[in-house]
Amino acid sequence: MFIGPIMREQQQKSRVPAIKTSTISPPTAPKSCERPQQRRKAERRDLAAKRPARRCRSRMLQRCARPKTACRQRAERLDILNAELATRAAVLEKTNIELEAFNYTVSHDLCNPLTSINGFAQVLMRICEDQIDEESKGYLKGIHQNSLRMQRIIASLLDFSRAAHVDICRKPVDLSEMAKAMAAQLKLSAPQNRTTFRIAEGITCAGDAGLCHIVMDNLLENAWKYSGGRAGTVIEFGTTELGGKPVFFVCDNGPGFDLAQAGRLFNPFQRIPGMAAQGHGVGLATVKRIVKRHGGRVWAESSPGQGATFFFTLE
Repeated sequence: MFIGPIMREQQQKSRVPAIKTSTISPPTAPKSCERPQQRRKAERRDLAAKRPARRCRSRMLQRCARPKTACRQRAERLDILNAELATRAAVLEKTNIELEAFNYTVSHDLCNPLTSINGFAQVLMRICEDQIDEESKGYLKGIHQNSLRMQRIIASLLDFSRAAHVDICRKPVDLSEMAKAMAAQLKLSAPQNRTTFRIAEGITCAGDAGLCHIVMDNLLENAWKYSGGRAGTVIEFGTTELGGKPVFFVCDNGPGFDLAQAGRLFNPFQRIPGMAAQGHGVGLATVKRIVKRHGGRVWAESSPGQGATFFFTLE
């Protein structure tokens, strides 16, 4: 079919090229182009960066745990030491109780034989006075005197033992009257002794009458023994105050002693070197035990040639 130029031109105009339309998709994140090996290296670096923090935290926990462990170990060690100390204290207490019972039993059982020995010696002196010579009489007198001395020692041991176990019955005690009665007995026992007693009036305390009697007896007799042989001896009993509380004292103007050795006086069977051994070494130890049971304390003050003073308190 013949198409003229005009017709051809119209056909070309009618052919409009189609515009291609495409849907616009939202932008997507670019895909990682890292390889698996590189990714693992990055993860390792991240873990390595976190490890120091974990190590610091573990170290802090260990440091916090160390003091607790050390304290626990010290506490356990202290508990063990306390248990051992309690065991030793119990053993020591049991031993002391057994020794006290033995002391009391032996002392008590010795009294009867000594009384018999003393009685037999006196009977022999009376019956055989005209039949024996002076030397034999001296032997009998020695038996009599030493048996009496042994009885006094036993009585002191019994007092020492009893002072630790007897129940304390507190009541008002007139120490002045007690001291006057003891001073009179001491003067009767040795009339040739010209010792002067100065006893303050109205001194009282709250304590056990029997135990207070033992305290006063030992202190006054101790002053009498160590200073009574000197001319112009004066023994004084009085009271003073220390910290607002009454303090009782027994003093004398006897030979005195070195104060550095005063601690030995209150231990059983110990004496100060250089002093005449007139006592049996238990009296002042008994005084200390009784005073301590009354909640008080006892101490001494002295100097050579200046006499001695014994102080004691009772709570």
